[in-house]
Amino acid sequence: MGKEPLGLYIFRFLLICGIFLLLGLLYWSSTSLEQDVKKVISDQQDLKKEIETLHQSLHSSPTRTANPLRVSSERSIQRPHIDPNLPNILQEDPFFSTTLPKLLGEGFRPHGTFQRDQLGRPDNLHPFTNWSHIAAWNSMCTVSVARSLFGKYESYAPNMAIKVEERKNEKTGEVEFWVHLRKGVFWQPLKQSFFPEGIVLAKQFLEKQPVTAEDFKFYFDAVMNPYVQEAGAIALRTYLSDIAEIKVLDPLTFIVRWKSLEVKEPDGTISYKPKYIAKLWTGALRPLASFVYKYFSDGAKVVEDDSNPETYRTNSVWAQNFNQHWAKNVIVSCGPWIFDGMTDRQIHFKRNPAHFFPYDALAEATEVHFKDTLEAIWEDFKIGKTDTYELRPDELLELSNFLQSPQYQAQVKSGKAIKRLDYVARVYAYIGWNSAKPYFSSKKVRQAMTMAIDRSRIIRQNLNGMGIETNGTFYRYSNAYDTSLKPWPYDVQQAKRLLEDEGWYDSDNDGIIDKQINEKKVPFSFSLTYYVKTPTTKAICEYIATALKDLGINCHLNGVDIADLSAAFEDKSFDGLSLAWSLGTPPEDPKQVWYSAGAREKGSSNAVGFANKEADAIIDALQYETNPEKRVALYHRFDAIIHEEAPYTFLYTPKVALLYREYVKNVFLPVERKDLIPGADVSEPDNSIFSLD
Repeated sequence: MGKEPLGLYIFRFLLICGIFLLLGLLYWSSTSLEQDVKKVISDQQDLKKEIETLHQSLHSSPTRTANPLRVSSERSIQRPHIDPNLPNILQEDPFFSTTLPKLLGEGFRPHGTFQRDQLGRPDNLHPFTNWSHIAAWNSMCTVSVARSLFGKYESYAPNMAIKVEERKNEKTGEVEFWVHLRKGVFWQPLKQSFFPEGIVLAKQFLEKQPVTAEDFKFYFDAVMNPYVQEAGAIALRTYLSDIAEIKVLDPLTFIVRWKSLEVKEPDGTISYKPKYIAKLWTGALRPLASFVYKYFSDGAKVVEDDSNPETYRTNSVWAQNFNQHWAKNVIVSCGPWIFDGMTDRQIHFKRNPAHFFPYDALAEATEVHFKDTLEAIWEDFKIGKTDTYELRPDELLELSNFLQSPQYQAQVKSGKAIKRLDYVARVYAYIGWNSAKPYFSSKKVRQAMTMAIDRSRIIRQNLNGMGIETNGTFYRYSNAYDTSLKPWPYDVQQAKRLLEDEGWYDSDNDGIIDKQINEKKVPFSFSLTYYVKTPTTKAICEYIATALKDLGINCHLNGVDIADLSAAFEDKSFDGLSLAWSLGTPPEDPKQVWYSAGAREKGSSNAVGFANKEADAIIDALQYETNPEKRVALYHRFDAIIHEEAPYTFLYTPKVALLYREYVKNVFLPVERKDLIPGADVSEPDNSIFSLD
């Protein structure tokens, strides 16, 4: 998971993306709210004094040096809830204390601006959006309880928390985690210039505010509020619903109590077993800025009386306001990067010099420019406007020609030579078949659709070899992936036989197969929805439509923009859908995408309506199984079920060619640098440690 917070990688598991991680924007329309507004009575002067005191204490440490990259340490502070006899499940990461400083070199200071491009301008920056890039930007600007050790999965290092203790609840015996936060972390002030003329900010929003345990509980409550309809929150509920309670003890301490499985031991005693992912998700918890999202822009509370601790978990009025909040076009920041404004052309971030881990931001700023086409992004990289670029398969020849051009030779002389790093992405592209549609309700039909598509041809011709054939829901090089399970063969004749077995044949010789459904002849004619601005996806879908024609199937191509693609996914209104999943890191958890409970739920990730009792039982068993060998066996059986039911046609896992200019440093795969990171198992580069020479 690298240096970045655990939450970022978990969000990546939860996010739908198009080919090569393109994912739809979700827009939720809600009715306008009308209610009486009452001013919040608060003692601003006392708050300002408290903040100033904390600020002074942070910067008055006698051990402080002039080195801006010195990692801040906790000064003495009363911690009545810390038990010194209990171990800390977080361990310090030697990569950041020793290895990275050596890589950066003596005297390194963050400098320069990372220049990146992004396809399209987002409609909003809501903290629970379902768009992958917005989730990544939010992660840059906030903190999570813990992070993973650099280059290692299923490991836990300090982040916002300095210590996490695992305890048993004295009354129930259930497992709970006591989270002890670091002091002196602040939400940065909002700027009036970020907002249109109609929104005038109250004074409280223009001053920095401390990040407290209440913000973490507020995050949990917001996710669990059933009236919050942002897709990111809907997806997170799948996992956080197993938290029984978050209890705040003081501003720097809270308890996360998990629902536990009651186990009867051989001696007759009762013990409680927490979910396998309890530590991971406790570490992934992050704060939500309560000083912003509980209020209207004039400083009045959305819910005047919020004394009930369940207010933000249950209140529908607050949730509807939150869905369309006045601050949805900014990112309230408390992390290594600070949101510094968004225009029609770009979004800007600046480094937070007061962040407790200075190696989290290795430049002065980051600029992301919005482009209308992928071609424009490619052109920006070629002329040297951006620092990195993920090469598309159809650009391989163009890259080769460009490297021979006089323009590039001049760039080499000026220190802008292009380097390349290849790796296999933690992604798979697929066609999802909506089982609620009469065409795809039968597994034999879905198997036939897969057999009719030559995936090797797609990799060879559409990807120029930049992909590998895959079969199953897990990363191709994970232990969860079953290498003995072979993909369905490309076999048109067998596909025809399967369709005939299900009653699909051309009864009237019009070239389209049909079937009697509810005493009505239904031709096999469906639409395949895809993101129209991705050339590779478009070409693949065109091939699929041609291939299915040989079976007598009429496949209408439905190329749509991001908003319509997301709407089709959320509403489950499509017939077939071309998308890709960006996969989570170990421990893999298939619940979000495949659990039957989401089969008919609007906005769930189970868009194809997959429902299988045995698969549900395996997912449930994985929640508590800790034995590695038994977990692998469960994963393999699960993939066997998916293979047989064929809810997806798994097309390929892409190979990525990351291009970067020679002045970009620390570009490597951790798994290949075990000399730097002993035991590393992450096989993708981590751009959070990239620096500029």
